[in-house]
This record gives sequence, structure tokens and C-alpha cells, in this order.
Amino acid sequence: MKNIIIGTAGHIDHGKTTLIKALTGADTDRLIEEKKRGISIDLGFAQFQLPGGNVAGIVDVPGHERFVKNMLAGATGMDLVLLVVAADDGVMPQTKEHLAIANLLGVKKAVVAVTKADLVDDDWLDLVIEDIKGVLKGTSFADSPIIPVSAIKKTGIEDLIKEVDRVAREVTEKDLNSPYRLPIDRVFSLKGAGTVVTGTLWSGEMSVEEQVVILPSGLNARVRSLQVHDKPVETAYAGQRVAVNLAGLNREDVKRGDVILPLGYLKPTSIFDAKFHLLTDAPKSLKNRTRVRIYHATHEVLGRIIFLNKDELKPGESDFVQFNLEAPIVPRYGDRYVVRQYSPVYTIGGGRIIDGHPRKHKRFRPDVISKLEILEGGNLKEIAGLIFKESSTTPMTKDDIIVHYEFSRDELDVILELFLKEGKLLSLRVGDNAFYIFKEGYEKLKMATLDYLKKHHVENPLSPGVKKDVIRAQVMPHLSFKQADAILGELNASKSVVLEGDIVRHFEVKTELSGEQKGELEKVLSKLKEGKFAPLTLNELENNLNISKDELREYLRILTSKGDVVRIKHDIFYYSDAINEIKDELISFLKKNKKMGPAEFKDLLGVTRKHALPLLEYFDSQKITRRVGSDRVLR
Repeated sequence: MKNIIIGTAGHIDHGKTTLIKALTGADTDRLIEEKKRGISIDLGFAQFQLPGGNVAGIVDVPGHERFVKNMLAGATGMDLVLLVVAADDGVMPQTKEHLAIANLLGVKKAVVAVTKADLVDDDWLDLVIEDIKGVLKGTSFADSPIIPVSAIKKTGIEDLIKEVDRVAREVTEKDLNSPYRLPIDRVFSLKGAGTVVTGTLWSGEMSVEEQVVILPSGLNARVRSLQVHDKPVETAYAGQRVAVNLAGLNREDVKRGDVILPLGYLKPTSIFDAKFHLLTDAPKSLKNRTRVRIYHATHEVLGRIIFLNKDELKPGESDFVQFNLEAPIVPRYGDRYVVRQYSPVYTIGGGRIIDGHPRKHKRFRPDVISKLEILEGGNLKEIAGLIFKESSTTPMTKDDIIVHYEFSRDELDVILELFLKEGKLLSLRVGDNAFYIFKEGYEKLKMATLDYLKKHHVENPLSPGVKKDVIRAQVMPHLSFKQADAILGELNASKSVVLEGDIVRHFEVKTELSGEQKGELEKVLSKLKEGKFAPLTLNELENNLNISKDELREYLRILTSKGDVVRIKHDIFYYSDAINEIKDELISFLKKNKKMGPAEFKDLLGVTRKHALPLLEYFDSQKITRRVGSDRVLR
């Protein structure tokens, strides 16, 4: 069973709503104002079971020119267009505009219903049908069936249902494997339920209790409940009309044009690359940087169209373009969009998004055009190669690619295997995560990492290496912690670096101390032993031993890592045996006396406040003592 979305299209008062009622028994005129005026202003919805077993959801969209933006919202997610033309009127302006919009949105299937056929004679009806065929010529709907009907007399309805059922079987099934994406076309509040939104689920599956994000606002919410055509469900599937009750949001937090997504999937942008086609019947040419209205999913946004290969586009021509938007949208590669003139408002063109998050381009750049040509019409191998080259120093998972581009997992597996055999890619692993990186990009990161480590070892000869987090921040700040771990893991496996816990060192660097350095290390340890309960501070050790502070810090770090020395404060270090002796004295005293003040502690050890207070704070941090007022007690 497939879930099919059928969208009506046609001029005002051509009988779309009446026809839907004849097909489904549902009245999609929801609003009182619509009842009074006899026209559809906003979107109406109905559902019916097709004879072949598929379930069709019908979106009744308004035909009046003033409400075409509502029609665009309804056309989102449409699988099949039910073009309605009244026999007594014939093809009208909004018939053509709705048809152009459906064509621009990539809808492949259509059935034409010639309504009010009972009001005209056969000769007139034949003329109307021939006119419709002429309008359909040159579109993806050229061979669509045309069925005369009368919704009032119920003639032709069965034939129409049969044709809709036949065409529906040819519709490609929705993508259930991708993350869910639901563009919102209506928002309202219900007493006792709260905020409810509706839309057509474009992909994936959405379930009750999902944690979701609303983009572009970035607000989080929880799916309290779901309905598909007024029936409660636990899970909604791609291709269904869905009502979502959102917990955690007010009615004012959400609007038409927003999109419901899983956390971490897709992101908003105010710029995208596309192929744009100016309609053949557009009234005039379009100049570069013209301000236009862009319709994507259920979102209407203003922006400027930048031609990348021309200064002006004539009717019927196409070009690669970049849109600069005045508000963000949430696009994905392959999405369709429609463009309307800013003023006066009418549809002029549209096309397909080929890069949802590009850099800003300079015009007339052959390299930019070449890249966009591959994204628009290249085979999957060419597109994948471009993706890896563009992100050459960024390890990517399969999901990173599938999220943004139209690859199936099986297709991507074949391409990745081929690239690995050709030596173009490297496969990296971190736990259960498999990353892939362009080999040239990996080599760049490798050289940058080794250069950084060499410099560090020269400047810090006693250092065992650099912490992983520092390497990531200094050499590969564009990577996540997992991605950086994948790179460092591969460098370690290939014996370019050595990973020792959280420390990275150059493979060629040995960290053994020279005889002179071992002697200085012993001097530091000896001096701390000599100080016992009141050792020299860092500055005092520097002056006393005539060792530079940087070298001294390295010696203390080595001694601390070996367990010979304990750091009490940033500039105070104790010999470990002395700390253990102090701890024993402290515990013994508190067992006998229950509590101890700072003065008593000073007297016990024979030290000043300079050492006593840091020691007390250290034992607090070790959970041996607990502070009560100014006193200490055993925990």
C-alpha cells in the first residue's frame, strides 16, 4: 500500500471542492468565510481509499489569484495533480499558472477532470478537451488522461476514480529510510491539547514521543500525539497528511513555512544554488539581482536572484543561479522551488536546488559552473567525487552524505568501495563510527599535524607530546572530536604519530631523558624531599636550583605522572611520602579530637599558613576532610 498525495489545481469556481466532495464525501471548505464567499481561501484536506488499495490524501488548494501562495503550500509533497477545468469556461489564467507551478515542482503525474460537463454540448466539450491538450503539450503532463465529469449528477466520477487509481499505481513510493521532514502548512491551537500543526510528511517515519526541532527557529518540542486524517496513530509515514500535537511550544512559536525535523538533521540557510528556468510565457526578461518571491516547501521568502553565467535571462531560458534570501529556509539537495515576481505578483519560473549550503560565488567563474553542472546532471560517482573533493579535509560518514544528497545507501556503498579500490579515499574508524576522507585531504592534515608536533618537540624537548584536544584545536579546528580522533587514530596506525593515552607525539621523537636531564630531575625530587612538610614553591625552586621555569615545570610534570610528586596548588608540589605522612597525622588527630582548626593544623605540622591552607583544601578535595565553618572534620 502506498500513501499518495493528490493536489487539485485549477481556476477559481471550476468546481474543485465540489468534485472532491463527490469523490470522497468530505467538504473541504473549512472556513466560515469560505462558505460565505463560495471560494477556497486556505487549504482543505480529504482522504479516500483507491480501488487498488492505495490511500489517497487530497489537498484542495485555492484557485483565486490572490491565494496562489496558499496553493503553493498545498502543492508541497504532491505526487499527482488533479487538474480541474470547467467545461463552460475552459482553460483560464489560474489553470495555466497552477499547471506551471506543478510542473516546476517536479510533479510527474496528472489526471484532468473536465467538470460541469453536463452544462455544455458535445462539440463545445470536444473543443475544451483539445484546448486542454494544447496547454499540456510540452509539460510532463502531456499524455495525462482527460475525463469529463459532473459532480452534481455524479456522471464520470467512477471513470475518474479508475484513472486516478491507475496513475497512482505508477507513482514512486516515498522514501521511508531517510530522516523525517514535515513542512508545516497550518498552525492552530486546540483546547486541552495545545499547539497543533499539519503538513505532508515528505520522508521517513515520525512517532509519538519523538524529540523534534522546529527550523529555522531552532526551538525544540516533543510529539505529544499524531493524527492521520482525524485518526490517532502511533507512527506517521512519508506520503501521509499528518496533524502533530507539539508539547513545549506555544501557538506563536510556530508558523507556516517552518519544518519539523529530527535533532541534528539539516540546518537553515539564507543562500542556495539552483538551476533556474524562466517560463516561456513569462511577460519579460529577468535581470540579474532582481528581487523576487521564492517558494520552497511551505515557505515564502523574499530574496534576490544572482545569475552566475548571464546578465539577463529571456523567457524560456535557464541558468545556474544563487539566491540571496532575506530570511532563512531549510533546503536539501534536489528540492524544488518556485519563483514569483515581486510586484505585480505572478509565477515566472523555478527549478531544482543543487546546493543547499554553498559559499558565495563570483559570477562567470568556469570552476563554479563546472561544479554546478556536475551537481545538476552528473552521475552519482561524479557527484560523490565532487562532495569528497569539496570536503577534502573533513572525514564524513555515510549518513553525512545521504542526509544532503540523493543517494541510496546501496548506491553509496558501491561508489565508496570503488573509490577505496582506486586509492582516492581512506576509511577511518572510531568505535562504531566509520568515516571516509579524500586521501589528498588526509595527507594535508597529516603534514600539518607532524609539522606542529615537530615544532612543539623542538621548543619543549622534555615534553612527551601534545594533548589530543590541543592538536584538534590548533591543527584541525573544523573537525568534531570524533572526526579528529579518526584522523589521529589513522596517524597512529600508520606509525606517523604515537598515541599514549591522551598524549600525541611525533613517531620519530624519543622522550627518554639525557644523563644531564636525569640528574636535574633528581635534584628537583631531592629538594622537595628536603622540604618535607614545607617544600619550596615553584619560584623558590627556580631560584634555588638555577633551572628555567619551563624546564622545571616539565620535570615536575614527569615526577607527578610517575606518582613521585603530588601537586597541591599551581605552584606548590609535595613529595608523595610527605603527603601520605601528613594524611596519617591528620586522620589520627581527627579521630581523637573530632575537629581541627587551621591553627591546630599549623602547629601539628610546624608550617605557616602558606602551606597549611593549600594542604587543608587539598584534603577537602580528596574527600578526606570536610569543612565545617573554619574547622575540618573527617568525612
